[in-house]
Amino acid sequence: MGGQIFGNAARIVQLKKIIAEDKFPHAVIFSGAAGIGKRLIAQTCAAAILCENPNSGEACGVCESCKLMAAGSHPDFLVVEPEESKSAPVIKIAQIRALQTETAIQPMRSERRVVIIDGAELMNNAAANCLLKTLEEPTGQSLFILVTANRAGLLMTVRSRCVTVNFEKLSAAEIKTALVNRGVESSRAETISLIAEGSLGRALRLENSGGYELRESALDFIEKLCAKKVTVEDIFSRGAEIDKWSREKFGEFVGYVQKILRDVYMLDAAEPFNADLKARLEKLKIPAETLYELFDAGTEIQRRLRSNAALRLLVESYFFRLKLALI
Repeated sequence: MGGQIFGNAARIVQLKKIIAEDKFPHAVIFSGAAGIGKRLIAQTCAAAILCENPNSGEACGVCESCKLMAAGSHPDFLVVEPEESKSAPVIKIAQIRALQTETAIQPMRSERRVVIIDGAELMNNAAANCLLKTLEEPTGQSLFILVTANRAGLLMTVRSRCVTVNFEKLSAAEIKTALVNRGVESSRAETISLIAEGSLGRALRLENSGGYELRESALDFIEKLCAKKVTVEDIFSRGAEIDKWSREKFGEFVGYVQKILRDVYMLDAAEPFNADLKARLEKLKIPAETLYELFDAGTEIQRRLRSNAALRLLVESYFFRLKLALI
């Protein structure tokens, strides 16, 4: 276990030990920040549990079971994930009932079955209560791993039936190593690692989806606003440009603005999110009362992004509010 896994070395050793000793709990919660590798660790545990020739808590990688796991077709390995809905992703009761039907029968290849419920906090109450019945009456044939970035979002009754394993955020050095191993240039990897907030998943999004450049765009816009260099025409032009983005991308842009403003506010009191930008942040002299207004504008626009309002109108209204606050 651990070939592609970074960080949480002590937890990995602990998991290998309990797998080797055949003491893996029938229901366990893998809890920790998003993007730190919990799902990958859960899958690696499942491979070791289902392996025909495990070695010290690790899968052999060559048996038929391991080949099926690698191909994503092992009949005794099940994954439940949130489904998209009109409002937000959710795990529905129908998914849990289908899972219960599967786990009611004997495993097909292995002595046990392993079930991963990813994003477990997104179960609605009906789904969570339905799962609770299965957790309360374990058969011993099925092991459940609930992966969550928000353990408090799970029903207390579900939490009480599970053993919790907490995972820590990754260090900047670990994230940098992971990025370099994926071919990212060293200095860029170092910068991304500093702003990834301990999440390799976030670091990969910064690298692969233009987040690195989006953060630069957010800071550049704030600098121009503070220098009174943003005109009405600029706002309309920027609105037309951003109207071609997804709502999610603009939401990320607003998130970068919020973090930059937080850094300006806390610059003398805490290490900034954007440590590599400290010299530029120090030049942004924004009064505290103005920062509060700018924060409020960001919070409001993030809420309105969940509505059906036209994206361009939201963008322009947000930018005008920022401009007026900085006059």
